[in-house]
Amino acid sequence: MPPGGMGMLTPMATVLLVDDDPTYRRALGAFLDASYDIDVVGDTGDGHEAIGLAERLRPDAVVIDIAMPGINGVDVAEQIRGLLPEVAIVFVTGIDGGEERHRAQELGVGQLLTKGDPLPVENALRTLTRRPRP
Repeated sequence: MPPGGMGMLTPMATVLLVDDDPTYRRALGAFLDASYDIDVVGDTGDGHEAIGLAERLRPDAVVIDIAMPGINGVDVAEQIRGLLPEVAIVFVTGIDGGEERHRAQELGVGQLLTKGDPLPVENALRTLTRRPRP
């Protein structure tokens, strides 16, 4: 809290970004970092690395691309939730259908958003990580 603050600031929500598209990941990270209440604490394009980062960084939320090479985002989310059951998950995808999208909806751990405008991701993170003010 800044000196002389009134205690009205909401604590920062920490976020891990997981997407194999480095351009999207950087753009989303820059957008979210500009928010007053969201702090991107890590990012990766590798699902296996994401699991280790989540365990080490213990973020409040993870934004995960559903369709990634190797281990897909749904499997990554399931493993992260096994380690950190309280973590909020926001899935992002550029695909319209498919088994992974269906599994993500069945997992029921957060929100499923279409890639593009970063504002819905920011809004979802705020909703899912909302904490009482100190």
